[in-house]
Amino acid sequence: MARNGDNLLGLGGQRKTVSRGALRGKSKDGASGPSAQAQDQRSELLRKLREKNEKEKGDGDGA
Repeated sequence: MARNGDNLLGLGGQRKTVSRGALRGKSKDGASGPSAQAQDQRSELLRKLREKNEKEKGDGDGA
C-alpha cells in the first residue's frame, strides 16, 4: 500500500526501465510475434474446438 495518495509507485521505489522493444514483445534475436510452438498449440486447440462443435451439431439434428 502506498504511504500517500500522490505516490503511484507504492513503497517499492522507482520502476525499472524497460525498452520499447521489450514492451512490444520483441526478443533479443529480432524475432517478433508468437513462437512456432505457440502457433502449433493454437492451431491444435482450434482444430479440437471445430471438431467438438461439428460433433454437437450432428448429435442435435437427430432428435
